[in-house]
Amino acid sequence: MTYFLDIFSVDTFEKFSGTPKNTAGFHPSRRAWVGKIKPGDKILCYLKGLSCWVGVLEVAGSMTEAAAGSEVVSEYTLQFPVKPLVWLKKGALLPIKRSDVWQALSFTKDVAPGAGGWNGTLRSSGVRLHEPDGQKIEELLFHQLQNPTADDIADETWQKHRSLKITNPSGKVVTVQIPVDEQEASPPNPEAVTPTEPGAIASEILAPEVRKSHKMQALLADIGVTMGFEVWIPKSDREAVLSEMENQALLPALPHTQFSGPALKTVEQIDVLWLQKKTIVRAFEVEHTTAVYSGLLRMADLLALQPNFHTKLHIVAPEERRKKVFQELMRPAFSIFSQGPLSALCSYLPYEKVEELAVNPTLEYLKPEVLDKYEEFAEEAE
Repeated sequence: MTYFLDIFSVDTFEKFSGTPKNTAGFHPSRRAWVGKIKPGDKILCYLKGLSCWVGVLEVAGSMTEAAAGSEVVSEYTLQFPVKPLVWLKKGALLPIKRSDVWQALSFTKDVAPGAGGWNGTLRSSGVRLHEPDGQKIEELLFHQLQNPTADDIADETWQKHRSLKITNPSGKVVTVQIPVDEQEASPPNPEAVTPTEPGAIASEILAPEVRKSHKMQALLADIGVTMGFEVWIPKSDREAVLSEMENQALLPALPHTQFSGPALKTVEQIDVLWLQKKTIVRAFEVEHTTAVYSGLLRMADLLALQPNFHTKLHIVAPEERRKKVFQELMRPAFSIFSQGPLSALCSYLPYEKVEELAVNPTLEYLKPEVLDKYEEFAEEAE
């Protein structure tokens, strides 16, 4: 028996709950993952944000692809006929942090309560679960269905995880979220540093962060060059990035014909660009700081200035910034572009996946679509 994961938001859970539950849909970005699902496999459904298991669907047929843009299928165009074996109701869901569930799963049982990192398995739809974990989750879901226990999720908490629907200037209805205020990590206190010479504060506080972000830019540049792309790094970062690169072939200037003056000034500041035949194929912003704003704003500016710009966009950030990246991507201000909301156009790439790809011995033979397996989109992720 093979078990796969399907991630639901509060909105998609409520919508699916009101259907016959005979069709499971996935975003086309998950094609490489869900293409492995076969009739007879089981799909375990997980509610992100509220961290609850909600159902078991048995796959009853092969995957089909619905027409994009249909009001019925929305963006989840990869579809499987399914039979609902378990579907829990609001108020009696199965929280993963309930002690009997937590202790039963291989990826949580050895994690201390309150510690992070345990949900790496539960971030994107289409992921295959280890069979013992899948069997245990299915067993617990059946037991919860037959012997309901209150999940203790307050209505206020439920409402906080709802998305908002707005209509952008092109008339398209898009999903946005208002980020809940978080206590950001406090910046280093310069007064707490005792410099021994002028410039010591800057070097002790800023250098580690700068070095890490430049190293990620260098890895992305090396990956692009190895794959056969021309690579652009902003002039202000070039010296530091070149010091970290293995292959130092960088573009001395960007082609000017593709962009207007303001757009060119914006695109020149993007952390890493991969180009092919003078066309930008992928754009990367490395966000190592807590704000996560600068890269997203540059992406947003570019989309606003160039309505016909359809390059794949990526925010590259550490694991601890993942949630913040998704929150910012879902802001209403980023939902009004004619190409679609930024949350659907720009994905998140974790540092570790970039580092993993950089040391792949077959890198020169891979296509850039390999990044599609590593990227995560805000509306899909836990």
